[in-house]
Amino acid sequence: MPIYQCVTRPEFLTDDKRAEIAKEITRIHCETTGAPAAFVNVLFLDAPEGRLFTAGQPSSHSVIGGDIRHGRDVETRQELLRALSTMWTAITGQPEAELILGLREVPSENAMEAGLIFPPPGQEEAWFNANRERLTELGLN
Repeated sequence: MPIYQCVTRPEFLTDDKRAEIAKEITRIHCETTGAPAAFVNVLFLDAPEGRLFTAGQPSSHSVIGGDIRHGRDVETRQELLRALSTMWTAITGQPEAELILGLREVPSENAMEAGLIFPPPGQEEAWFNANRERLTELGLN
C-alpha cells in the first residue's frame, strides 16, 4: 500500500536513477516499518518547466509524497523522512534545500491492493496467512 510519488523535471532522472531510487525507497520503507517489500509502490511523475512552483514562482524543486498506512509513531515517520531525504540527495546530487518531502497517513481499511483490504501495521503476517491462496493466485506471495 505505501505509494511514493516522486515529482521532478523530466530530464532530471535517468531510467537507471529511477530504478535505483525505487529500490532504495523500498529498502528504506521496509527496514523502517517492517512492512513487506511487496506492499511498496513507487511512481515517478514528470513536471516540465513551468508546471512546478514554489512561493508562486517556477521552481526546480523535487517532491516526494508518500501515502503510508496510519498507525506509525512519530519517530518512525520522521526516520522515514530523514532516510528518504538522505537517499535522494546522495543519488541525485540535488541539495536538500530543493527537496520537499511529505507523508500522508491512510487508514488501512481505506486501502486495497489485489482486491484485498490492507491490514493495520503489525498485522501483515496474519493477513498474508488469511489471504495466502488469493495472493498465490496473483503471484504476490
